Amino acid sequence: MSKATKAGTVLATAAVALAVAGAGNTIIPKKTIPFVGTYTGNATVQVSDQVADISASGKGTGTLIGSSSISGKGTGDASQQPCAPFTGPGTMVGAGGKIAFTVVSGSQGCGDEQGQVFSLSGKANVTSATGKLAKAKGVLRFTGVYDRGAGTFSVKFKGTLTQ
Repeated sequence: MSKATKAGTVLATAAVALAVAGAGNTIIPKKTIPFVGTYTGNATVQVSDQVADISASGKGTGTLIGSSSISGKGTGDASQQPCAPFTGPGTMVGAGGKIAFTVVSGSQGCGDEQGQVFSLSGKANVTSATGKLAKAKGVLRFTGVYDRGAGTFSVKFKGTLTQ
């Protein structure tokens, strides 16, 4: 066998070996899922020493989890007016699965002059998901309204999750 033939055989063998070795390491692209969730319910805020303890629960619907409930607890800094920052964990649970999230720094509730109606805005990091959204992660932006006098809220989440 000539040197050229040996070199060609070696290169062909190396190429096949690399292709076979790489086949087990193929990168599967992540699936992106546009998520929208809309919820309404009841919320309470108890303020003591400028710390607001927040508790909320409600019902609504979310992409792939379907008709679902939402619940969360958190804390806010009532000393900052008119927009009080708040953070805390929450969940959305429906027949299609569960999403656990954490409302992160930068989220806030901005009150009217009477401190009764608050415009809500911020971000929630999805920390885990099950069911149809199994292992999905991402950031959801939210906007909404909290009526302190009525003890009610409405909120809309929107964002892209990767699975």
